Amino acid sequence: MNIEQIDYLLEVAKERSIRKAADNLHITPSAISQSILQIEINLGVTIFQRSNKGTTPTPAGKMVLKRAFELQCKYKELYDDVHRMENGHQSLPLKIAFTPTFGNVGYLALMSLKEEQKDLKVEIQEGMHEDIIAKILKNDGSFDLSLIVANRNLLENSSSIHIEPFYRSYVCIAVSKHSPLSTRKFLTKEDLVNESIAVLETSTHKELVKKSGLENNPVFVTSNNSALIRNVVKDGHAICALDDFSLINHQDYASGDIIVLPFKSPDYIYREIWAVYPKTVAKNGDMQSYLSIVKKLINQRSSLEVLV
Repeated sequence: MNIEQIDYLLEVAKERSIRKAADNLHITPSAISQSILQIEINLGVTIFQRSNKGTTPTPAGKMVLKRAFELQCKYKELYDDVHRMENGHQSLPLKIAFTPTFGNVGYLALMSLKEEQKDLKVEIQEGMHEDIIAKILKNDGSFDLSLIVANRNLLENSSSIHIEPFYRSYVCIAVSKHSPLSTRKFLTKEDLVNESIAVLETSTHKELVKKSGLENNPVFVTSNNSALIRNVVKDGHAICALDDFSLINHQDYASGDIIVLPFKSPDYIYREIWAVYPKTVAKNGDMQSYLSIVKKLINQRSSLEVLV
């Protein structure tokens, strides 16, 4: 079984369709069918059953696919090792993706890691949650690590990706130090009835606003620029719902220009935070180091630690 045949097998298993797999790989369905047939003849087993429900693995096929995935991982490791050697033992760029929710923590973790490893190359993409999820599902090597708010759709594709829930954040409200609300220990929905809100142009933040019961509040601004959102809050034009870790160690929070208060409506609202990475890079030391720093930063929780 060569790497090309392994790719065919795993793509069919992922799509549960020879035709869809062929479209993704830009080859003909008959080429994939012939390749699978050859493997089945060589191994003496039937790998897939074909029915109106799709192409699904047999019990023996599941074992073959498990081993095929392991071989694909080993091939990827071999490819990376050779590539490093050809480039004078320099590491390949570490590719990280996160939404604006993680922008501050993601940057701080990068600066910390770069202090330890001066020559480390890192590619960071801050993007929309749905775009990052779509690329994770493709599993095409776009990212070595993604930081996201929990997404249940990914659980169905966990055969090729590792999902690590590593933090349970609680929802807070960011207000200006000049706001009458800034002296409160926590805020409720009733405290915020007439407050204008700033909304980050992401599906997860809009979901957070709705979950917090603030969707009927007047909207001062909607933007995909997190710095603009912070300035609007700092200047007292609006409030903003956010996760407890979003402004950890940020200068606006550290200086007291923005006050971050726990939100209770009527209970505290929590969100699960995930690290998602391909199983092929699970042993990547740079990725694990970066993730460890993120965990350390997020778990600081600073003065937000005590909920009342």
